[in-house]
Amino acid sequence: MSSAGDAALPFDDGPGRREGRPGGVRDARPLSVREVGESIQDLLAAGFPQPFWLVGEALQLERTFRRAGVQGHWYFDLLDEQGSGNDRPSLAVKMWKSTVQQLFGRGGRLAQRIEPVDGVVLKVLVRPDFYLPRGQLSFTILDIDPAFTEGNLERARRELLERLTAEGALERNGRLELPDVPLRIGLVTSKGSAAHHDVMQTLAGSGLGFSVVLCDARTQGVATGPMVSAGLRAVVRAGVDCVLLVRGGGSRHDLSGFDREDVARAVCACPVPVLTGIGHEIDTSVADVAAHTAFKTPTAAAEFLVQRVRDGAAVVEDAWRAIRDCGELLLDDGARRLGDQALLLRHAADAALETSSAALAERRHALAIGASNVLGEAREHLVEARSRLLRGPFAERLQRHAERLGGAARDLARQETRLARLDGELRDAGRRLGVHAGRRLQRAEAALDAIEQRARLLDPTRVLARGYAWLQRGDGTILMDAAAARVGEPLTAVLRDGKLSVRAEGRVADEGSAS
Repeated sequence: MSSAGDAALPFDDGPGRREGRPGGVRDARPLSVREVGESIQDLLAAGFPQPFWLVGEALQLERTFRRAGVQGHWYFDLLDEQGSGNDRPSLAVKMWKSTVQQLFGRGGRLAQRIEPVDGVVLKVLVRPDFYLPRGQLSFTILDIDPAFTEGNLERARRELLERLTAEGALERNGRLELPDVPLRIGLVTSKGSAAHHDVMQTLAGSGLGFSVVLCDARTQGVATGPMVSAGLRAVVRAGVDCVLLVRGGGSRHDLSGFDREDVARAVCACPVPVLTGIGHEIDTSVADVAAHTAFKTPTAAAEFLVQRVRDGAAVVEDAWRAIRDCGELLLDDGARRLGDQALLLRHAADAALETSSAALAERRHALAIGASNVLGEAREHLVEARSRLLRGPFAERLQRHAERLGGAARDLARQETRLARLDGELRDAGRRLGVHAGRRLQRAEAALDAIEQRARLLDPTRVLARGYAWLQRGDGTILMDAAAARVGEPLTAVLRDGKLSVRAEGRVADEGSAS
């Protein structure tokens, strides 16, 4: 066997062949397959006398892990980190089941630190092994350095955050406006997982009308990135108010899929707010940083949505009560103002009638007195003048004055007739004013009756009097939708003559709702 310093292949024919002398390889003794294989083993032993550290990206590791678990041998490849495509150099590696159980078995050093998935970059301690019966060269893994893999993941995570920050993408989803009442929820998680169960139980237990669009996606392993990215796009196409991206706890490597660039960019580009609940309280992934809001657990994310919807419903209830109270105040104020106006109109009509009647009586009395005085004085003058005229030569003149006095008397009679007609007109005007005032008063009373009728129709007690009832919850709010009732929830039925305590025995929920 050749030494490491002057190792030569067994078929090397020495200086004569190199100098072009006759003979050479064609004249050398042929070697057997075993001799060649043993020579390769000798060369490997001389070239790698001690185990050495090897760095590469795992390929076919996830498949062999699913097939053999921790109870069998692992066979996979390590790819060179440099290069891309099919031209990347690779080496076949293997790990005997004793080493697998020591590293990844229950209580193993790496069970909670490195996830056996494709794409993970490993630093492994190996020794070469040439299997002579098949002529296969491979490397046996003796140990794995977890610190290298973790540091490599952390470095990639940090570089991804720096790129997204420089592009301004990290804040994109956080700037989206979350609806006040987000009831249609997109849920991207592994169907049947603890995270899925916790979210659905929290939403259903709230008694609110949530509608959940579920997209089943892998949340661990190499498939996490493509499936989560596709899941986000799928629930957005279904028309949701926001998206819950959740996963239960696990090791740092279990959650490494949410540090992938495709997942982070899918969250940043999502057109609706993304709420994350990934891992435990100590875990923060790149997806958490890129999301609209990150929560420590899936349950916390679901509880946030429940509280937001309840707050939004409370705002709507307060607004409805304010509108109702404002309407009642306006109706009451309108009724009061109409009553005041009707009373003022009645008083004004009465005062106008009294004033007109008094003025008419005064004018009639004054005219009667004036006419009586004028007639008295005229008669006295007439008698005196007649006496003088009858005693003197002025009979003709007396006759003419008598005629003039007769005309004056006739004029006075006409004035009395005119006064009588004026008195009749005033009386007619008084009657018309009374009729007009009465009609206006009737219209005002009719409007007031209509308002009172509307107030009676809007009175909730009249609805109860017709045999209806309403249901109140324990906090005093009115139950308006059957879908909002929880099975077994105590309720109060308000009737026209009292209240009854009842309990919801069952309900029928709309298809697709979280109940």
